Amino acid sequence: MASLDWLIVAIASFIVFQIMFQYLSARISVFFCKGYRTLTDIQKTEWNSRVVSTFHALVVGLLCLYLLWFDDAVNADPIWGEPTLVKLNVGLTAGYLISDHLLTPASGRRNYLQW
Repeated sequence: MASLDWLIVAIASFIVFQIMFQYLSARISVFFCKGYRTLTDIQKTEWNSRVVSTFHALVVGLLCLYLLWFDDAVNADPIWGEPTLVKLNVGLTAGYLISDHLLTPASGRRNYLQW
């Protein structure tokens, strides 16, 4: 992976996570969870945020397990190796974290960053 490819992955994952939050989460939740329609707007925002968070955790977690068990570059030199999939994982996580950071005020979690 070239030096800035992770940045492209971060931008793409940011867009995907925003689309999931804005559109896909509500549609999937209405289909699978009957009580979703009865939630308030703040509760729906929190719910959608958690759906995106769970999806991110599953994707990144499974990719980490794959890297741990099967990636030769990581197993050969875990500190100084040049594993492409690790950079992909960093890009995915960076996009998610930026997306979640921008959604924090929208979800009503004002005390999220207070000391």
